[in-house]
Amino acid sequence: MRLGTVMVLSVEIVLSAAAIMAQDSSSPPKTSAEAKRLGVFVGQWTAEGQLKPGPMGPGGKMPITRTCDWTYDGIGLLCREIDTIPGMGKVSHVILISYDAHAGDYVLFNASNLGHIWICRGTVNADTWTWTGQHTMDGETMYLRLTQKWTSKDSFDFKDEGGPAADSMTVRTEGKGTRVTGYAGNAAPK
Repeated sequence: MRLGTVMVLSVEIVLSAAAIMAQDSSSPPKTSAEAKRLGVFVGQWTAEGQLKPGPMGPGGKMPITRTCDWTYDGIGLLCREIDTIPGMGKVSHVILISYDAHAGDYVLFNASNLGHIWICRGTVNADTWTWTGQHTMDGETMYLRLTQKWTSKDSFDFKDEGGPAADSMTVRTEGKGTRVTGYAGNAAPK
């Protein structure tokens, strides 16, 4: 494709997007009540998990740090996480979390420096968030479940499970997360 054709197509795409957005530009979109529930995750967090011996290594203490902030428009959260895995070292993650109004649940997209991508669906029941998903690693499908039970507004207990089938998952890591005080982050959406 010639450069001129690419430029014309790019301009047409931008103009089409602008026209669609301008159709209702009288007021900015509001953040849904469901999306606002994600506010419990905003902040800086430290966690200590106890990694069980298994495919990820010999087991042991696994320190975790995470920072989550609202996206600019309040449609979700952008989080950065570093896990220190015994025998493996530091693993970094970029995580996007949002509410999917069409599906009626939450979605979490996680990419790590190991090249792994996880997409999980989440539900919340009272003080407990449950995330489930699957991904392929070394040609094998791995099912995942992360459960976070809030014990206060600044702490939660968590359990990370995985396995080759949804009905045969075992606990990989258990621990506790605590919010670091003094982190302002960005403002909550309106």
